[in-house]
Amino acid sequence: MVLKYLKLLWVYGVEVFDVVASETFMMHTMLFCTINDFPAYGNFSGYSVKGHKACPICEENTASHQLKNGRKTVYLRHRRFLQANHPYRRLKKAFNGHQENDKAPTPLNGIKIHEKVNKVHHVFGKMSKKSSASSPWKKKSIFFDLPYWSKLEVRHCIDVMHVEKNVCDSLIGTLLNI
Repeated sequence: MVLKYLKLLWVYGVEVFDVVASETFMMHTMLFCTINDFPAYGNFSGYSVKGHKACPICEENTASHQLKNGRKTVYLRHRRFLQANHPYRRLKKAFNGHQENDKAPTPLNGIKIHEKVNKVHHVFGKMSKKSSASSPWKKKSIFFDLPYWSKLEVRHCIDVMHVEKNVCDSLIGTLLNI
């Protein structure tokens, strides 16, 4: 229902009165982006934010690693996103014992993502386990039905406050063995 109104507001607009100019005009509106924590980001975008390809920016190039003594997946090589001459890129001991020389992966634009999600056929209900080689795109977001959504540079934003809380909760839970 909301999507229908978003389309109408984009195409036809709504008549609005400007008090300063004392005239009416047609105002067109658009949904610029959504602001969520990381799990909600996955729900809104249709991307699986768990597992070895959990980074929607890196996607296939996500640097994930399975810990030996547990079933935890960790994500490494964040130094790729720093400037090429940043001093942290040269540090070995503080990180994984290696310098970081690779460039950051190029994020997919909305049109490429739209091409990928158009190939996804989502069936509601419990699904059987798929192989790890399957696509991280699990469903097509309803927002791709908006005429402008695939052309936006940024469609979903991360709410840092909730991410900090979730990280803090996980860290304390780990330390207290909860």
